[in-house]
Parts: sequence; C-alpha cells; structure tokens
Amino acid sequence: MKPSLIIALGILVLLFIAAINIPFDPEERRPGTRLSGSLAENQDTDWSFLTGRSKIYVETRTPWLIPHSITVNCWVEDSVLYVGCRACDTKRWPKNVARDNRVRLQVEGKLYERTAIRLDDTQRRNILQIPAEEPLPDIAVFRMDH
Repeated sequence: MKPSLIIALGILVLLFIAAINIPFDPEERRPGTRLSGSLAENQDTDWSFLTGRSKIYVETRTPWLIPHSITVNCWVEDSVLYVGCRACDTKRWPKNVARDNRVRLQVEGKLYERTAIRLDDTQRRNILQIPAEEPLPDIAVFRMDH
C-alpha cells in the first residue's frame, strides 16, 4: 500500500473518532454532533422552569455512530416535555428516533437522557388542541419520556 493512502486513511479514521467524541452543538438551522455539557444530577426534573415555547437541543443516534443534534422548539404540558417537528418526513433526526428512540436533551447547559415517543394522530390532536372536524397540520409531536 502506498504511504499516501495510509496517511489519508489515518486522517479519515482520526476525523471519524473526533466526530464521535468531540462535542459540536447545533446553532439555529445548522446541525451539530455530540452535545456539550454535563449530565444533570437530577434526571427526574420538573420542566416547569421552561415557560411557553422554548428552544432546546436534541441529540439522536445515527447508524454510523456519529451523534446528530439539532435545535428544536419544545413546550411543557402537565409536567411533560413535548417537541414538535414540522415536515418531519424530510428531516434526518426523526428517522434516527424511529430506529433508536434514545435521545439526549440539552436544556440550559445540562444534559438529560430521555426516550422520544412519537405521538399517534389521536394523541397529537389532543396535545395540539385541534378539533376532530379539522385536518391535522404537518407537525409531528414527540413526548420526551424518562
């Protein structure tokens, strides 16, 4: 094997390892990799400190081991954290969640380990408060369970 090929492969392996291990938080529409921050001591948190609609980060697991993180809008209802996703079928993170629903959330610099559960149409209609006679919008809703 040529030395230049060995060097190129070595660089690719180092970049792959770095992408797996070095945090790179998302910013608005730009995705990231592993989320930075320390694991929150209390994983059974009361989400009431989040008021109205808030932006948080969600980290999902990809098939190639490099974490994928994105900025999402969330809200709390009855002490349960929900995340919305508009045009979900066009995005990578819901596909990652469908394959492996274990996620990490970064909220105010702390990390929380959760399970993302995609709500069915009836649950979504109830959470979004849409009457039965109206069509559902193209918004998926995920419940972040502990």
